[in-house]
Amino acid sequence: MSNSYKYKYTTGPISCSEFINNIRVLVLNNGAKKHKARVKIFNLDPTPKNEVFDETFTIASNAKINTEFIPMFNAFEVQILTDSSLVFIWVGGRAGNENLEGNIVLHKDLIRF
Repeated sequence: MSNSYKYKYTTGPISCSEFINNIRVLVLNNGAKKHKARVKIFNLDPTPKNEVFDETFTIASNAKINTEFIPMFNAFEVQILTDSSLVFIWVGGRAGNENLEGNIVLHKDLIRF
């Protein structure tokens, strides 16, 4: 893990809803400069947890990126590491284009670690 990622967030463990077929992560850069964000997704079914997705994005100023992952497991955790407090995150478990209640995590609800 790079030391340039000063801001580290996690959703904590999320139990997948019955009809989940994708996990979407939306990252918004509200800053005047470009910033980086690293998105990691973990399968929590095995012990210890298993990293299944790890990608780093460069986000232009006042822009957003989103990525999706198709889970084949019953519980997950998403971690987002970024270099700025001006980067905001939304994580959602979804069924097609519909958000699933209980599988949505807003930026204000993420846990800093």
